[in-house]
Amino acid sequence: MGRVIEVSLGFPTVIFTTLLLIALGYWIIAILSGSLDFEIDADVGDVSDGGGSDGSGSGFMGSLLQSFDLHHMPLTVVFSVIAIVGWATSAILTLITTTSGGSAGVLVGVFIALGALVVSVFMAGRVGRLLRPFFVAALPVRHADLVGRICTVRTGRVDRAFGQAEVVDSEAATHTIQVRCAIENDLMSGAQALIVDVDADGRFIVSPDVDGIV
Repeated sequence: MGRVIEVSLGFPTVIFTTLLLIALGYWIIAILSGSLDFEIDADVGDVSDGGGSDGSGSGFMGSLLQSFDLHHMPLTVVFSVIAIVGWATSAILTLITTTSGGSAGVLVGVFIALGALVVSVFMAGRVGRLLRPFFVAALPVRHADLVGRICTVRTGRVDRAFGQAEVVDSEAATHTIQVRCAIENDLMSGAQALIVDVDADGRFIVSPDVDGIV
C-alpha cells in the first residue's frame, strides 16, 4: 500500500492523481448539493431537428471529441473516466519500470504519461459507447423546441467554435447540448444563457443576456 501511495505522489502518476482528486471533489459536491442526475441526461446528437442534422460540435475541439467518441457523455463524466484510467495505467507502468522510489525519471515518466493519456482517452471513448443509452432522453426532442429556453453552461468558455451546456425541456428532461456564441461574453461553467437560434449544423446559438427573463 505504501508503494502505491509513493507512486501516486511521484512523477508522472501525480499528474493523474491530481486529476482524480479534482474529479472526486466534483462528484462529492454534486452528490451533496443534490445536482447529480444521470437518468435524464441526453447526448447532444440525440436532439432531433427533424432533418437529420448531427448535433456534434465543429472546430478542432468538436472534431477531437468526435474522433475518440467522447461526445456521447457529459464532459464531467469523460474527464472522470480519463482521470481514473490514466491514474491506474500510469501507476501500473511506473510500478513495472521502477524498483524503488515513486518516480520513474523524467524521460521514462514522459513516455508513461503519454501512454497513460492515450490509453485513458481510448477507454473513455469505449465507455462512452457503452454508456450512451444512459444519456439519451426517452422522448425525441426537436431543436426548435429548445429555442427560447435558458441553458446552464458546463464548459469553461463559450465562443464561436466551442461550448457545451445543459437545458431542461418541457418534459423536465435534461439535455446536454452544443452551444455557440458569436459575441464577446463571460460565459463559463455554471452561468446561464438564452438559446436564441439553431445553426445549420444543429448547434444552438446562445445569448449571455438573460436579464429580465423568467
